[in-house]
Amino acid sequence: MSTSDLDRALHASVLKREAVKEAEFRSQREKHEEEVRLGFGATEMTKAELKKLIDSDRRLYYRSEELNDKLFIQYKGWKELKNLEGWTGLRALYAECNAFDRISGLSQCRNLRSLFLQDNCIKKIDGLENCPLLWNLNLNNNFIERIEGLSHLRSLNTLTIQKNKIGFGGVDDMVHLVDSTISTLDVQDNKIWDPDTLPEVFARMADLRVIYLKGNPCAKKIPNYRKGITAVCHNLKYLDDRPVFPEDRRAAEAFNRGGLEEERAERRRIKQEENDKHERNMRAFQDMIESVRREKRERDAMRIEDKYTNESDPVISQEKRMQQQVEKWKQENAEDLKDDAREHAERCLQAENHRKEHGPEQEVSQGQESQQYESAEAEPEEPKEEDQRKLVYEDIWDEIPAVTGRTSQPATCTFQPPPRCKPQAAPKDCTPGGTELNDLD
Repeated sequence: MSTSDLDRALHASVLKREAVKEAEFRSQREKHEEEVRLGFGATEMTKAELKKLIDSDRRLYYRSEELNDKLFIQYKGWKELKNLEGWTGLRALYAECNAFDRISGLSQCRNLRSLFLQDNCIKKIDGLENCPLLWNLNLNNNFIERIEGLSHLRSLNTLTIQKNKIGFGGVDDMVHLVDSTISTLDVQDNKIWDPDTLPEVFARMADLRVIYLKGNPCAKKIPNYRKGITAVCHNLKYLDDRPVFPEDRRAAEAFNRGGLEEERAERRRIKQEENDKHERNMRAFQDMIESVRREKRERDAMRIEDKYTNESDPVISQEKRMQQQVEKWKQENAEDLKDDAREHAERCLQAENHRKEHGPEQEVSQGQESQQYESAEAEPEEPKEEDQRKLVYEDIWDEIPAVTGRTSQPATCTFQPPPRCKPQAAPKDCTPGGTELNDLD
């Protein structure tokens, strides 16, 4: 083999090895990019991503998909709603703030009650044929131009579809609401411009109770906006920002019949009815008071003629029987109802009041008080005569006077300590009362 052939063979071998390395590098790079993309918001709603979502929060999700009744997939950036075949027990799906352009993947979610798809890119209402139990549907901030696909949802109660493109086609865009079971309808900030929507759609909705219509061009074209809608929608309870009261409905119907004068007359009648109702209530209250007073007078008069009193009456009333039962229960549970802390506090307060009334001469020491309290708690004692003796403290710091002989009277001390001097120690042979202990020579 020549040198050129050897070089070409070596070069081919090197290129082959480099191609293998390049392929391996590209596969690793694609895998890494896929992981990063799935981490920051994937564009595919895959089984692996749903599995990762389940594993991320074991307190919120079960490992078995069919056992979960809630699913939170908002802010994922997914473009298609799919891979929900195993979520048969799903009742609430929170899928707002994604990139879904249509409603799909709910064929097995027959128990779904609430569906939140606001802030997506949905252009048409469909894909809900297999969700007959759907109760609440939220489609705010999408690109829907027509309300349709709701005829098979016989349990739908609330439809929220703000800030879409509904109404360009006039009444035809909303005529499908007539046969629906919707009770709360929110179509604010759409493009509804035709005022005939009120009599042709809203007035024919039998279950309509709440409607939000402000932000649409038709709100300025409907004459006497609030009164007109209230008079036409007979079951309406709430319109836009405040409720519809019965008085408002009566006034609106009167205005619809005869204009402003009829409305004013109807409001005067409403006011008179309120005043009459108030007077009836006051009269009923006064009659009740007089009835009670009359019964009391009759009862007192009968008691005067009766030979028995309340205490000696042999007939035991229900109230008296209950009172006797309460008293019997208190006697049986006297020890449990006894409040030792309260009794101790009352004794302390009584002793303090006694000292304040009789002065400091009859003060006793803390130990004596505790002994008295303990003895009082142990058993009651008969009252004793008050001790009239007084304990007199005399000065015992005097110098001992000279004694010439034995005396039968005790010697007392009359010495006063000098100012700014410490008192001297008491003589050992002098008692606190001034009595000598030993004979003085």
